[in-house]
Amino acid sequence: MINRETKEKVREIVKSDLDEYHYRDIVFGPIIVEQEVDEFDDGAPVYVDIKIIFDGDQENLAPHWISGMIPRIRPKLIEIGVDEFPIPSFIAKNEWDQWLRRNPESAPVETD
Repeated sequence: MINRETKEKVREIVKSDLDEYHYRDIVFGPIIVEQEVDEFDDGAPVYVDIKIIFDGDQENLAPHWISGMIPRIRPKLIEIGVDEFPIPSFIAKNEWDQWLRRNPESAPVETD
């Protein structure tokens, strides 16, 4: 299982990758990292869910950069011992805020 320290390293890798594109009018964070497991089989880790909350105009997210994120971050994740496939998703801050208001009991403990 991914521990708290490894989750922080994953966050740093993802944030660094986003910062490389020099987004000027989009703020990223929190970045939430959870290891998802196969509940119906043996409970083994299946993938790493990476929720990237952003504040800014979604049209300013560069599709060519976003679509290349997995190949850029995967080798770095393997270097820190995260072998599961990363699944990043982008959630607009206003949608995230609404979701948290509707589901306060489901809010993640670690949010960046």
